[in-house]
Amino acid sequence: ASPLVLWLWLVPLLIGQPFLRAYLLAEHGLCPPVANMLENSRTTFTNRLVRFLAWNMPYHAEHHSFPNVPFHQLPVFHEITQAHLKSTSDGYRDFSADYLRQISR
Repeated sequence: ASPLVLWLWLVPLLIGQPFLRAYLLAEHGLCPPVANMLENSRTTFTNRLVRFLAWNMPYHAEHHSFPNVPFHQLPVFHEITQAHLKSTSDGYRDFSADYLRQISR
């Protein structure tokens, strides 16, 4: 195998995986295991750059509850559904702090 595989695939994978795991954990971590997607998925309020890079997936509860809404309409759709959301976080740092508090009890 070429060293190119190591530098273009494996090294970025190893560097990025911890950040991806933390990001993905916020989508459902600490949410109740129920059928209602507005309860078992989290919307995480974050900055424009993260929303752009993630195709508005921080609006995760909205995305899971209504998958037919296009990603570019999720911020507008959030205005309609926000009163029904059960799990939200004011950023990934806040979620991570809450998560660490819960697992350290």
